[in-house]
Formats: sequence, C-alpha cells, structure tokens
Amino acid sequence: MVWNSIQGASIRSLCFLLALFFATGEIGRTQPVLTKIQDMVYLADGSRFNGLAFIDWKSFDTANGSVIGRNSKVVRIVDGLLQVQLAPTTNTNNTYYSVKYSSAGRVLFTEVWAVSPSSATLKIRDVRAILLPGGFVSAPGNSGGGNSGGGGVIGENGTGAFVDLETPTGLINGSNLVFTLASTPSPLSSLELYRNGLRLSVADDYTLAGNTITFVSGAQPQTGDLLRATYRTGIFGTAPHNLLSDLHTDTFAETVVRGDLLVGQGTTTRWMRLPLGAANRCLTSNGQDAVWNACLFTGFTTGAIPFVNSSSILTQDSASFFWDATNKRLGLGTGSPAANLTIRASGSQGSTDLTRWVNAAGSTLASVSSAGTLAVQKMNVSSNAQFAALNDSGFGADPQFPASGDFWFNNSQRARKTFEAGQVHPITQVLCSVGGGATSSTTNVVVGSCSIPQTFFDSGDRIEISLNFEHSGSASAFITEMFIGSTSVFSRQFDSTDTLAFVRGSGGYYPTGVAFGNHSFGTAGASAGSAMAGQASNVTLTPTTATQITFSARLATASSDVVTLRNYTVVRFPAQFNP
Repeated sequence: MVWNSIQGASIRSLCFLLALFFATGEIGRTQPVLTKIQDMVYLADGSRFNGLAFIDWKSFDTANGSVIGRNSKVVRIVDGLLQVQLAPTTNTNNTYYSVKYSSAGRVLFTEVWAVSPSSATLKIRDVRAILLPGGFVSAPGNSGGGNSGGGGVIGENGTGAFVDLETPTGLINGSNLVFTLASTPSPLSSLELYRNGLRLSVADDYTLAGNTITFVSGAQPQTGDLLRATYRTGIFGTAPHNLLSDLHTDTFAETVVRGDLLVGQGTTTRWMRLPLGAANRCLTSNGQDAVWNACLFTGFTTGAIPFVNSSSILTQDSASFFWDATNKRLGLGTGSPAANLTIRASGSQGSTDLTRWVNAAGSTLASVSSAGTLAVQKMNVSSNAQFAALNDSGFGADPQFPASGDFWFNNSQRARKTFEAGQVHPITQVLCSVGGGATSSTTNVVVGSCSIPQTFFDSGDRIEISLNFEHSGSASAFITEMFIGSTSVFSRQFDSTDTLAFVRGSGGYYPTGVAFGNHSFGTAGASAGSAMAGQASNVTLTPTTATQITFSARLATASSDVVTLRNYTVVRFPAQFNP
C-alpha cells in the first residue's frame, strides 16, 4: 500500500513535470506556418472599399501542432487594399474564419474563409468558402464535403450532429479508468478528449471502443480534474443521391430535366418539380405559387403600349393604342397619330365622349363629345401682342341649330351674333371712341379720324357719330366739320361765347352710298343750342376701298382761343332681318 501510494505520487509528479516541459519547451517553440492573403476590395459601383475587416475564429490545432486560441483580429482596409497573414485551416478538422466587412459603423457583408497552406500570396477568391448545414465548410474548389472529413456529396441523407464539451460519465477519483460517452462518435476519429484543457492522445492516453473510453493505466484522471469530450455523431456524406429523391421525407422521387426548378407547392407544401416554361415566358407569383406567365415587353410591336386584357394577360393593340417615339405622338383609336395627341372615335363610339376630365370625386370638369363639342365649366384666356386669345374665323351663313347662349361670327354679314330669347341678334360695333386734338388755327386742322375697313359695311347698316368739343377763350367763333373721304358731310359754326359743343349725326348705308341726316347739336355758353336743320348728304363709298372719316376744327378769326375735340365715337349698327 505504501509503495502504491509512493508510486501514484511519483507518477503524478512525473505527469506534472512532463506537462510543464511541453508547455514551456517544445510546444512553446512550435510556431504556426502562416499563409499571406492580399487583394483589392471594391464596391459594386467600382469604387474602392474603405473600412475594417473583423476576422473571428474558434480554437483549433494546426497541422504542425500549434494551438490556436479562440480570438479575433481587426484588419484595416485602406483604398481597397486588404492584407493579412493567417494560420491554414483546410488541413484541420472543419475549421474556418468568419469575416465581416464594416464601413461607416455598419457591417456591409459577411463571408467565410478556408485558408490553405501556401508559400505564395493568395487572393480572397482562393480562400472564400461556403458554410454548409451541420457546420461543415465547403473549401474553395470543393463541391462536396470539403474539409468536413466526410468526403461525400452535400444533400445526402445524413443524420449526424456535433457534440461540444460533453462531460463523460464516470468517477474522477484517481483510480477509475473507464468513462462512457452519451453517444458513439462517428467517425471514431472525430473524438477530441481534453483533460484540464490539454488534449489527450488516443492510444497513448486512452482507447475508444464504441462510446466507451478506457484510460491507459497511470493516465487516469485524478480527483479534481476536468474531463471534456467533443465529437460528432452519424456519418456525413456516405449515401449520395439525386437532388430530388425519395430519401428525403419532404420530396418525392422525380427525374430532373434541364431547366427545371424546385418550388414549394401544394396545400400540404412539398418540394415539387416545376418544368421549364415555354419560350418568352417569365416566372411570376400568383399570390400562392410560382408560375410561368407572359413577360413584360416581350415580342411587342415597336411603339405598341402594353396593357392587361380581360383575361389578365399582358397584350397590345398597336392599331388603336400607339406611341410614335420619333415624332413624340400618342394615338388613341389610331396607330398613325397626326398630332401630339390624336383621339379617333371608333365605330361603336355613339354618344360616348371622346375624352373627359374629372375631379377627385369623379365629377366631370370638361369633356369633348363624339361630335367635337368642348364643354368646360369656365374658360380663362389671355391675348398677347401677337395673337388674340379667341379667334373665330366665321362662316358665311348662320348656324342651322343655334342654342341659347351661342355666340359666333358671320363673315358674310361681318357681324358678331348671339342667340338670345329664341332670336339671333347682331352685336353693335364701336369702330372708334377716343379723344382728339386741338387747334388755334383759322384753317381746317384734322383733330380726329376713324378708318372704316374695306367691305366692312353691308346694305342696311347704320352708322352713328358723336362729337364733343371744348372752346377756351371768347375772342372768336369756331367751326367744326366732318368729312367722309373728301366729302364734307356737315359743317357748323358756334359762337365765340360757346364753351362746349356737341354734334351728333346718323346715316344709313345702301348700295349707292351713305346718307346722313337728322344732325343735331347743342352748346353750353351764352348762346342756346338748337337742332340743326336736316342736312342730308349722300356719300358714295367704294366697298373694296377703305374709307377715312375725319373731323376738323378752326377759329373764325385769328385769336388765342383753342378748340379741342374731347371725344369722338363712331358706332356701327349691323343690318338685321326680322328675327
């Protein structure tokens, strides 16, 4: 018993000294061989990435026995340049690096790296890998299990799982050699057994049979030791099969055809085979499933405007709905628009409006009827120096069916007309109405004039002229006179004491000329005005020649008196047949 105690203490001391030796000696001198990674990182718009790369990894042992502790590293990327040296992972047991790219405080994207041993500098594409279900890493260039150790094809009927840091069942008392795992490691080589943080070696420290661990005598855990086991169960990658296979419980066996897709369909959703659609069809959603449907802007006529028909299919009608991109014209009801917007009625147009504008409540604000009538609630127009806002070219005859409120221009009678109280009425026209000039001369001086355009008057028209004169001073009488063309129509002398005078005259136009009569005048001053005796004047006008009406004034005797034409008005009353 004493010898056994001494022997046990000696063995424990020896193990401690060996552990200290390896920790401070040979193991401490083992340095990992690093692989250099250098590349330029760009953004999608071609600009160079600036930011940080956060590289994380879990603890692992390198191929040369170096222990890599769990940690992270921050690498600054300046103007796109990334360079870092890392320990290889592709020759370890399913180890990888997680890399997060961050800029302006935001993580933009994350990827997984599997670094291979290499004396040459690697690019990012050489180390970029894929993290597969179950924690496996598909290393660059490996479409199957990669460095997962399985060697099979991903997508097979695997049932494996990982067990991390399990405490085996068994007494840790310095004498017990046998411990039991909860599951059998598969493969057996996946077991990693740690005692107080130091990884033990199979055969040298223990043996494994199924889920039973048996320690070599003298290497058994002592009281107070910590025993941890990491392993995986199940076999990955040993039963490859087609992508659609009856080995999957959520799919059914099916032959894969070129272009097919996998989609989840059905009330009891399962992975289903979606055959390739017909040519020029696009994959769309109908709200429940993925279906093949018509593509947008596929096979349409140039200039045709697509729309959805009654069958919910995207279609076209280039003969009736067309955009002329060359001339920038839109045609509705026609495929040959002749203006920026051309609307052509169809055979079934009937009384339906050609176009209509409505407010938010749906009430019509304006419309163009099938007969071409524009109806608006109000119209606001504005003329300028070049164009009149309203321009009626007129027609030689009155409309056949005038409506109440109609207004038009008849170019045969040269009259503006309105339809009021069931009758057509011409509108009186003011030809001239303005102030005139002044004179102190004793000879006739034109103090006002009004031009009558050629072919302006019709037979039966009437003309009225009103003149208002002012006389300042009282030294001389004054004379006023009116001419149509070169013919004097009337002349009147007023007394020197008359301060104001007016003259009115009217005449009717008939085929051989203009007749003036029934002239009247009035004054304000010392003399009393009275009606002028009838002074008929027949003036022959040439319809094809413009006629000038002039008003003149003069003093009877030389003086400083002044005669001023304050206003003259010429009004035309168009001929009107008995309505």
